[in-house]
Amino acid sequence: MKSFITLPRNVAFSTFFTKENIELAESLGSVIWNESSEQLTPEEIAQRMGDRDVYVTGWGSPRLDKQILDAAPELRLLVHLCGTVVPYVSDEMWERGIRVISGNDFFAESVAEGTIGYMLAALRDIPRYSTQLHKNKIWKTSTDTNFGLLGKTVGIVSYGAIAQHLVRMLQPFRVNIKVYDIKPLPAEHKEKYGLQEASLEEIFSSCDIVTLHTPLNDNTYHMIGADLLSLLPEGALFVNTSRGAVVDQSALENELEKGRFRAFLDVYEVEPPTEDSKLYKLDNVILMPHMGGPTRDIRKDIARSLLIEAAEFINNGAPLVHEISRKAASMMSKS
Repeated sequence: MKSFITLPRNVAFSTFFTKENIELAESLGSVIWNESSEQLTPEEIAQRMGDRDVYVTGWGSPRLDKQILDAAPELRLLVHLCGTVVPYVSDEMWERGIRVISGNDFFAESVAEGTIGYMLAALRDIPRYSTQLHKNKIWKTSTDTNFGLLGKTVGIVSYGAIAQHLVRMLQPFRVNIKVYDIKPLPAEHKEKYGLQEASLEEIFSSCDIVTLHTPLNDNTYHMIGADLLSLLPEGALFVNTSRGAVVDQSALENELEKGRFRAFLDVYEVEPPTEDSKLYKLDNVILMPHMGGPTRDIRKDIARSLLIEAAEFINNGAPLVHEISRKAASMMSKS
């Protein structure tokens, strides 16, 4: 395997490429590293590609476009260490028959885990009670309460990789699960997990918890607006770990101001939210700075797994386990 690893030598690099992973990459074949602390330009990459057969990218790497492709006649595989591949693929790449693998499934599983954590934190009101005790030494009162996940009805919007991991993780909580997706749900998943197909209106009007896992593209911008948010029942919980712009944030703020339901938000239309955002002033929303996943500790495992997979494919013709097809890529978030 002859690889070009484009990640600059910064903090993110060190989370994927530990000393062990650097040694692994070099043991698997010839490696050209980006030795700079900055992203290389497409021109710089094209000048150095030569006979590379694997192009390894991370957040912010240059797109594999015609300029780079023309300089890489032997290229066979794009390895993206992160989630969505949309910013890194091109029509020219697909037409050349170059294959793609990414860390998307690893990311998806980690986000699903984070979603469970967010649900539990919000239902049990962990941030508020912890702050009261830790900062103000206020003990619980006889009227203080919290809630659990056991036996709740959970509505899942969009049934992609994250949602599929999520329904598996939800099983010990004995929840009822309703799912909305533009495609029919796999019959085996419906049987195994007891999934119920539902419209968006049914999900928002009948579920204790609604969790959003929709990729952001031209068709899903502001897909969730005031019409749906106004249907949420009293005391419901709305969780968004997908992309902020899938939700009309202004409508969400206005509905949250009414105090009928709560929200746990990991993503926003503008990140970070502007200083005048209403979200900072609302007591019924918990805010996280886009940290739903993947957790930093699994990045080294993602890099190791994908490097080995790439080498097995290039050197031995092994099948690709984490392949992203052109069709699958077209349904991913733009960023």
